[in-house]
Amino acid sequence: MQLTSQQARDILQNSKILYTQEQINKAITGLAEQIEHEIDSHTDLPIFLNVMNGGTFFTANLLQKIKSPFLLDYIHASRYGDAVYGSTHITWYRQPNIDIIRNRIVYILDDILDEGHTLAEIKRFLLNIGALDCKIAVLIDKNIDKNKPIQADYIGLRAPNHFLFGCGMDIYGLYRQLPSIHIHISDDNKHE
Repeated sequence: MQLTSQQARDILQNSKILYTQEQINKAITGLAEQIEHEIDSHTDLPIFLNVMNGGTFFTANLLQKIKSPFLLDYIHASRYGDAVYGSTHITWYRQPNIDIIRNRIVYILDDILDEGHTLAEIKRFLLNIGALDCKIAVLIDKNIDKNKPIQADYIGLRAPNHFLFGCGMDIYGLYRQLPSIHIHISDDNKHE
């Protein structure tokens, strides 16, 4: 969808803040403490795997708070592309280096656990190429009122089933950079 700059500004103007930057930072600090405690109990270096593009902001904020040594790589797979709703097909844009995944504990870092299909496929792929274990950490676990094929091991915050943007999540490719998380208010849900 192509938007004018005024339409893009209207999206932000008509949104509602779900979580402030302060609330998000507090949640990420708590996650970092939990994960660091766990990785300190292992002798091998873990690898953190950023899920592009949405996980980038969460990954950067989280990893700045972890002082233990680790490896870092990224993966890029999506059911969404430029669409608002996910398809049933996962598109792989980049897979990580197999040699650094094999025989390691992998922490998959993403912005949101929505329906869970992409994260489930990423975890399946990593275990199939030889990861010892895969842990999933997400900034947001969205309540979608149905079973998900996968659950996160680490959850920063929980959110209702609304279209969200900010902190890595986008709307029409916009507003990933926002330090707060917003609910998109469409004509359908303006009165909620």
